[in-house]
Amino acid sequence: MPIDLEVGGVYLPPIAQALLLALPIFLLLDWLLRRVGVLRFVWHEALFEGALYACVCATLILLMGA
Repeated sequence: MPIDLEVGGVYLPPIAQALLLALPIFLLLDWLLRRVGVLRFVWHEALFEGALYACVCATLILLMGA
């Protein structure tokens, strides 16, 4: 079970930890997809990036629960 993390006297719930941890992973994936050229085939780039971030967050939350 995930635990709350204390940062400077402020407790971060596990969902906030997952959101913060997902940001660098998302940025790395986004950079990689741009370098490979996958985003040229995407209809709506902002929508795709939002869905990619949501998928990374959901994966981290599922992994944290295991």
